Amino acid sequence: MLNWNLKEDVMTVIWMLIVFILIVWFMIAQPTFTRQSSNRQTKHIKSENLKEHVYTIVEKFDDRVYSNIEMLDATAAYIHNAFSKYSDDVSYQTYELKEFVDNEVFEYKNVIANFKGSEGCNDGLLIVGGHYDTFGGHAGANDNTSAVAALLELARVLKENPPKCDVQLVSYTLEEPPAFGTEKMGSFIHAQRLKEEGTKVKLAIVLDMIGFYSNEPNSQMYPVPFMDFYYPTKANFISIVSNFSNILEVREAKNVFKKSSNLPVYSINAPAMIPGIDFSDHRNYWKFDYPALMISDTAFYRSSNYHTEDDRPDTLDYEKMAKVVEGVYNMIK
Repeated sequence: MLNWNLKEDVMTVIWMLIVFILIVWFMIAQPTFTRQSSNRQTKHIKSENLKEHVYTIVEKFDDRVYSNIEMLDATAAYIHNAFSKYSDDVSYQTYELKEFVDNEVFEYKNVIANFKGSEGCNDGLLIVGGHYDTFGGHAGANDNTSAVAALLELARVLKENPPKCDVQLVSYTLEEPPAFGTEKMGSFIHAQRLKEEGTKVKLAIVLDMIGFYSNEPNSQMYPVPFMDFYYPTKANFISIVSNFSNILEVREAKNVFKKSSNLPVYSINAPAMIPGIDFSDHRNYWKFDYPALMISDTAFYRSSNYHTEDDRPDTLDYEKMAKVVEGVYNMIK
């Protein structure tokens, strides 16, 4: 009798452990039953436009490091002018710092374009953002010119197809070190001022490196062992990343992406202690209790070009980039 009770207790513990593992896996990986689209072509986003934007920005503004104020200003002006072709409400969001360059005071700029919703939604503002500064004097085709190109292409499409709800496109300054992780990040300033103004935000979607892909075996790495039991070992997908506070938002985004194109999409909700979960501008919206997620090709977990001079326009896959931006458009249209 004792042995039988012991067996029952052991089986109960095993089943409880299995259920716990399944629950954790479900929360982290966000599996969905939505069928992946077979669409090979994008309906609204044009890959040739993305390619043109990336090449133009990299060639004109090749060093957007924090200390190159003249180049940052020129880049911001370029983005402002491009946004102004498609929106009547474009502005600079400025702030001053003196810590970074010889203790002199310099002005840094986010660039913002607003698109008024046609239906006056009450859910709050939809934000799509990506930083325009680069690291270490490199041109940064993927990090993060790919996102700037996406914002400019989204602006064109939103002009031709006005969204139902209010949409704000914002290109941030100072995401890269030494600002990263501090209140000097452009996205921190943006989120802080939204909170101060009492602005309601439905979701902030941050784009950071969306252009590098590979079909080579074992081209994809991960920050934690055994993640490749569920996630692909080929770097041929896009990822949606957030913390545990945004599980529903990630799940909804994943479903939209799966319906948009045949580009595989994987997601993760996990604590910020896992390297990579908060490695971009979305982290700053969390600090002000705004829902936010990051869309990324996983950066240095798949590309050795990260933060090097090899991050060039010819290394990007513009067809897959277009599918990513199409997914974003379908989230905000």
